[in-house]
Amino acid sequence: MSETSATGTVRAATTHDAPRTGSIPGVALTAVIGAAALALQRVIPPSWALPDVLIALLLGSVVVNSPLGRWLGLAARDRGRNRYGTGLAFVGKNVLRWSVVLMGLRIQANLFQSKQLLALAVALAVALPTTFMVTRALAVPLRVPPRLADLIASGTMICGASAVNAVAPVIGARRQEQGVALATIFLYSAVALVLFRSIAALVGLTAHQAGIWSGLAVNDLASAVAVGAQMGPGGAEMAAASKSARVLMLAPVLILFSLARREEGQQTDVKRTILGHVPGFVLGFLALAIARAGADALWAGAPAWKAVLVIDKRVVLFGTVMVSSGIGLHLELKGLLSAGARAVVLGAIACSTMSGVTLAVTHLTAHGALGQLLVVCVVALAASYVALWTFRPSSIAAPPSAASRRHLVPSAALLANPLTASGAHRRALTGEQQIP
Repeated sequence: MSETSATGTVRAATTHDAPRTGSIPGVALTAVIGAAALALQRVIPPSWALPDVLIALLLGSVVVNSPLGRWLGLAARDRGRNRYGTGLAFVGKNVLRWSVVLMGLRIQANLFQSKQLLALAVALAVALPTTFMVTRALAVPLRVPPRLADLIASGTMICGASAVNAVAPVIGARRQEQGVALATIFLYSAVALVLFRSIAALVGLTAHQAGIWSGLAVNDLASAVAVGAQMGPGGAEMAAASKSARVLMLAPVLILFSLARREEGQQTDVKRTILGHVPGFVLGFLALAIARAGADALWAGAPAWKAVLVIDKRVVLFGTVMVSSGIGLHLELKGLLSAGARAVVLGAIACSTMSGVTLAVTHLTAHGALGQLLVVCVVALAASYVALWTFRPSSIAAPPSAASRRHLVPSAALLANPLTASGAHRRALTGEQQIP
């Protein structure tokens, strides 16, 4: 299949799958599943210790992979044409971001200790470059094109789909590369939703520590908050805080990619690129966190202020389970298994590197093992640099070869259905942004 025909296939799917109805049905569906999750959590045995967000996620995935999903028209081939698509997109973007903003009121100044701030700073300084170098290096033996490797690395390092969509035009990535990267990133967000809680318990992280790790390691914002909420009280808020700090790293990453393109003779508008992706929800989160600190100092114990905090907690809780149910409604098994094998392997390497380094940093700083922390940081950076230097063919900065293109285009064709499920095909073609 030629590149033109593959692109035409995706474009045709986009034309036919454009949303035609309002947001109410999709929003209502996530609200019903979210309410069912909250009700179910009250009746299941406490010994099961299933968080409400995980129950909502499981219920959503059961619906979309069962005959009920086909009856409702939620299969990948129907997504975008049915009455739920617009509402699911609204929940995945607007409800999520407003929930994160409102989480700012749940952040107390004393939640952040010096050890946690150190973990956040060190993790961002070490995990991001390590993940990028490892991903770029191992893309060579895997024969993954450099631009696709950069997209996978960016989505893993920063904020999932939003980082992929922001970086793609800067590095001149193809639509097929963008689509494969989006599907790969989404796959490992789903993996984190299943595995991270057990890993945190095995390592012995507290709810707050595990929440910070979730925000530092999970690809997209929705999944990071959902994973953090699984960790226990305060986990979702800490995940939102650390994820917000991580999202801010998108600006310097865009600058570096823009400068690299200029060195290759490609002109990019650095200022416009950065300003177009300033995360407003992060600013809102920070503003409410500051407001919480001021209000606690002025009105601590006041009944009205306590009532505001209770309302905020309930709104955030319900918004979070709605978002989790929306994620579950996108976890169609066929879609998750359709990404190109090489991209999936590279995505696994990138996510393992990011989650492993951040987990080590979080755990060591929590126990005050600064000497071991220094060793881990030095080894991670040195080893990743050696790997990048070792796998450095002269063609690493060149456009993908014809063989790479032949490998990539069939993968894009296979992704037509799963990307319909997530809406990624539409965003890849139009530039529309999804949740970070």
